[in-house]
Amino acid sequence: MANELSRQWLRRRLGVFDIYALVHSDIQSTYYFLVGFIALAAGQWGFVGALYGVLLMAAIALTYGEMGSRFPETGGSYLYVKYAFGSKIAFLSAWILAFDQIIMVAYGTIDASKILAKLFPALGAWEVIVAIALSTALFLLTTLGIRESANLAKFVAILDMVIIPSLILLSLFYYPATPPFFNWSNVEGVSLLFAFSLLSRGFTGIDAIGQLAGEAREPLVQVPRATLLVVAMGTFYGIGLMAAVMSALTPEEIGDPAVAPLYLAEKIHPLFLYLVAFDIFTVMMVAALAGYISFSRMTYILADEKLLPAFFHRLHKKFRTPYISLAITYVVSLLLISAGGVETILAIYAIGSLINYIMIAIALAKASRSGTLHSAFKTPLIAGIPLSAWIALALLPVGLGLTLIEKYPYLWMWILWIAAGALFYYIKRHA
Repeated sequence: MANELSRQWLRRRLGVFDIYALVHSDIQSTYYFLVGFIALAAGQWGFVGALYGVLLMAAIALTYGEMGSRFPETGGSYLYVKYAFGSKIAFLSAWILAFDQIIMVAYGTIDASKILAKLFPALGAWEVIVAIALSTALFLLTTLGIRESANLAKFVAILDMVIIPSLILLSLFYYPATPPFFNWSNVEGVSLLFAFSLLSRGFTGIDAIGQLAGEAREPLVQVPRATLLVVAMGTFYGIGLMAAVMSALTPEEIGDPAVAPLYLAEKIHPLFLYLVAFDIFTVMMVAALAGYISFSRMTYILADEKLLPAFFHRLHKKFRTPYISLAITYVVSLLLISAGGVETILAIYAIGSLINYIMIAIALAKASRSGTLHSAFKTPLIAGIPLSAWIALALLPVGLGLTLIEKYPYLWMWILWIAAGALFYYIKRHA
């Protein structure tokens, strides 16, 4: 499935660190973007919230790891939901997940523009224009055939794994404080419910594990190992970065929560700011690039399954890229950047992912209970269902509920997106 696109984007099969690196930017970029908002919203409970967030992240990652080693094929989430619920529900799940992939483009380019504005204050008044320019550049690159590269992803991941842990450790060394409140004792948060809503969405992008399972050299071995690496590093980043923020910064020092790690770097040393800014800018751009690639891949798969019109399946005659899907991603990302900005991104991001993750956890439970789960590794079984699925099913609905309660005025965007998908589905079925 979608082998033609796989050949366009990857020249070789993936190893353990290749898979991890391709997931790294997705999940870490989201947390770099959200950590300041989470800290201000949760106040003194930010670190406790981070523990909840990494527990949920681990459950989701292990769920995908178990399903990925059970279905080592390109298709990821779509295949898993199709197994449990059938093709119609799988289409809906994949379509709403695809919207998150476009939102990833918007938040990646918005945050990248904010990083540039932090370094070059004259750009502060032009953040939206800069974000539009960055999305335009990525659209042109992906249309011309610049593909997601395992080597590029590994370079960015290695750079990030050196710089951000250094940032965390230096912050804790120079500004030591005692958990769980650190230096934020008695700091009242803006909204604890909103903070936990963001924490429930703070590690999205893990679904890439399932998508990449079909491109691993030895998926039954490499997918579990990559999953465990995602869990280990995600835990360190999630807990460590929140601890660093609450130790080294006060709420008043976080001028723009979208770039909170830069305030940490600046406080350690002004020159360190530029190094951290370059690192996070690169991570954000790779995450935005992944949004373009992931959306076009997902819609290509759905068209390949004859669930979307054939134009989603069409490749450019010269560049051999899915230019129509890329153009849709570009246009919608511009609407989100120019019309909504950060507030809209915070409101609508990862709602589709949460719904999708719930479905994947149910699919894992079904596969396990039916005796058809023959994966390379499993978490302990409770009543025949893996522990990862139990944790995900316990926490994910809470996160989704908090998000819907807090941000229901923005749901009209999701309704429009689902209506567009239903229209495409109807056109294809009645063509």
